[in-house]
Amino acid sequence: MKAIPILASAALVLAATACGGGEEAASGGQKTITIASAPNVFLSALYVAKDDGLFAKEGLNVKIVEVESGNDSIAALASGDAQYADVGFEDLAELSKEGDDSVVMAHDILDRVSLTLVMRKEVAERKGVTATSPLRDRLMALKGLKIGITSPGAPTDTYMRYYLSSIGLNPDRDAELVPLGGGSQLLAALEKGQIDAYHLSPPTPYIAAEEGFGTVLIDGPRNPVPELDKFDYTAWATSRQWAEENKETAQAFSRAIAAATQKVKTQHDAVAEQVLDDLGTDDKAAVLRTVEAMESALSDKGCFDPAVVKRTLDTMLRLKILEDGADAAEGELWTNDYNGC
Repeated sequence: MKAIPILASAALVLAATACGGGEEAASGGQKTITIASAPNVFLSALYVAKDDGLFAKEGLNVKIVEVESGNDSIAALASGDAQYADVGFEDLAELSKEGDDSVVMAHDILDRVSLTLVMRKEVAERKGVTATSPLRDRLMALKGLKIGITSPGAPTDTYMRYYLSSIGLNPDRDAELVPLGGGSQLLAALEKGQIDAYHLSPPTPYIAAEEGFGTVLIDGPRNPVPELDKFDYTAWATSRQWAEENKETAQAFSRAIAAATQKVKTQHDAVAEQVLDDLGTDDKAAVLRTVEAMESALSDKGCFDPAVVKRTLDTMLRLKILEDGADAAEGELWTNDYNGC
């Protein structure tokens, strides 16, 4: 199974969700839902659930539409073109600030920021930093560099700005943030020397290191920045209205994802082999390393812990990822109504 590339127009997504907002009957009476996501190892449970027939067992026909960033995912959810997308709490907090409460977090994915910082090897050597250097030194080494991001406002942008500002640097003056798109574009640009560094969830930062042209300075899944651990980094969000009107379907989606997550956590080698096509790579070693690294970061059942949600939102405000505080109460930005918790 391969994710369907998204088109410049919305025609592909609309075709997948027409005639019933994702609830049209497919063959055998299955319900069709569309998932908007950028390919990522931390979404392995999504691919496993589809490939292993776990969605089909729950009566679901799942279509995966590929996007490049969280901004595209939020747009797909807000427009009703997709029923689920993996997004961050900052995205929903910004929507809420604008008076839009149409989207709600419904199934947790990661409890730490998995962004992994990789720098061109010769640049890291020139700056005198390694993965064991003090965190401040690793971040200070970003000064004056050309740093790749996926798109403005995406986590690769907002968290990089936090890193720079946390050590007194001005993100708009002391570094150049260059929007390049997804992981393959960032990896290629680093290899060609078009950028000096980038951070993204693995495997592409691991691939850069294994191929010898990159040095990993922050390994998000294994050794996150302390403030970004025990932190709800990303979760499956859905349309609040759609979930209320299709509660059984929403619950079925969470059950399938939770079941697939157990395979991801316990059968690393098999899962790494299984998701290669979904990720568009044949580098099993890098994918396996990522699956292993992600095990402890993945939510077991997709349950939201109110204390962790509050810590996440408070931390985002303190780090200026959010400009204003957000309500951490259940029912505001998140709910456990559909994940069986």
